[in-house]
Amino acid sequence: MAGLEKIEYFDDRYTKARAALGGSLPSAEQISDIFERWFTALNTHDTDTLLTLVTDDIVVEDPSMMGRNSRGHDDFRLFSEITYTAFPDMRFEATTAPLIALDGNRIVVPWRGTATFTGYIDRWPPENPAPRVDGTGKQWTLEGTDTYEFRGGLISWWRISFDFFDMSQQVGLLPGGDA
Repeated sequence: MAGLEKIEYFDDRYTKARAALGGSLPSAEQISDIFERWFTALNTHDTDTLLTLVTDDIVVEDPSMMGRNSRGHDDFRLFSEITYTAFPDMRFEATTAPLIALDGNRIVVPWRGTATFTGYIDRWPPENPAPRVDGTGKQWTLEGTDTYEFRGGLISWWRISFDFFDMSQQVGLLPGGDA
C-alpha cells in the first residue's frame, strides 16, 4: 500500500511512542496488517471485510453524512452501500505512514482519493431519507485524513476529514467547480 513502504521506520518510531505514551493502540505489526486489509477492502468495496476490522458499536463521522454519524454495523453497512453505489470506482491510498497522536489512543492516516459520481445517493439518513440525488458523471480528487481509535485491536471510531464543499463543487452538485 502506498505510504506504508517505510514500515521499518514506522515500526521503530511507533513502538517507542506507543511505549512512552501508554495508549490503547495495537502493536505496529497489527496496525500495518489492519491498514493493509482496511485499504484493500475500501478499494474493493468489501464491506464484509471492513466489518471484521471494526467493533460492533463502531462510530463513523464523515462530512457527507450531513451531521448524522453512522453507529454500529447496520449503519456502517448502509453507509458503505450508499457510498459505493454513488461512487463505484472510488479508490483511496495512504500518502504517508500512519501518524500516532500524542495521547497514544489515536492514529491518523493521510490519504488521497478519487471517484466518479456515476451512481446515485439515497436512503440517508435512514430515519428521514433525503430525496435521491442522481450522479453527474463528474470525478472528484481529494486529499484528507482518517482518524481512528481502537478498542480490543479493532477500530471503534473513524473520523473521515475532507473538504465536502470542494467535493460537491467537483462533482457538480454546487456551483464553482469545473462544471
